[in-house]
Amino acid sequence: MAAPTVAALRRPRLDVGLIGLYLLAGLPLQWWSSVQAPVPLMNYGPPAWPNAPAYMLAAPFVASLLWRCSPRARPALYIYLTFELLRSLRAAHWLPAVAAVAIVLYMQAPAMRRIYPSMWSRWSRASAGQRPWTRR
Repeated sequence: MAAPTVAALRRPRLDVGLIGLYLLAGLPLQWWSSVQAPVPLMNYGPPAWPNAPAYMLAAPFVASLLWRCSPRARPALYIYLTFELLRSLRAAHWLPAVAAVAIVLYMQAPAMRRIYPSMWSRWSRASAGQRPWTRR
């Protein structure tokens, strides 16, 4: 059986679509919570100042990076999910905290590491073994 090609690995997959759907669900849920009431057990609700940048700007941006298989998708997702985890722990909402930890653990799977390689693996292939932060 032949190994999958790079183009086959870069095609959008169902699991990436589900992670993107989780990220994009924040926008309508935040809007609904501002019109009606906070969503119980979730981070959606007033005040709007930390929620608007997170769910209206950052989450769709990270979802688009994931969908396009951008090299910046992995670190962007980790930064966003760390923010989500800290907000969940501060507000004592366990459901988004569990979802954030589950997505981070799933990103460690070998298939996801092939699609979204680590930032450090790209630097290790640099010519002459130079790291960007070392003196030349």
